[in-house]
Amino acid sequence: MTEIKAEEYKEYLEEQFLNVHEAAGLLEISEQELWDLVHQHKVPTHNIAGAFLRFKKEDIEELKNKWRIERELFPKRERYFAHRSTVRPAHFMENLRDFWYFNDFYIICSILVVVLLYLIISSQ
Repeated sequence: MTEIKAEEYKEYLEEQFLNVHEAAGLLEISEQELWDLVHQHKVPTHNIAGAFLRFKKEDIEELKNKWRIERELFPKRERYFAHRSTVRPAHFMENLRDFWYFNDFYIICSILVVVLLYLIISSQ
């Protein structure tokens, strides 16, 4: 059986396990938020030497991917339009201008039909 040197073991721990600061940075959250998640048992943890709280790097990366997938597939719905303050209600003249822009053909044709009907009826 081969014996693991202390330096190799230390390098292994540094590569495989993260402290609270590193894990919070990888998850892009604050350390306090990470501690809250740990207390809620939403993040898997490991105790090294019975005293040091560490996170497996692969567990943290898996959790980050899970959060990303949830965020992209199930975005939170906002109750109101996000840019509500930048959108002002349209004024009467703007509404009238839009109405004319989209319906001018129908309005002109309707007037023309009424005028032609009047001329036909009045000539008899």
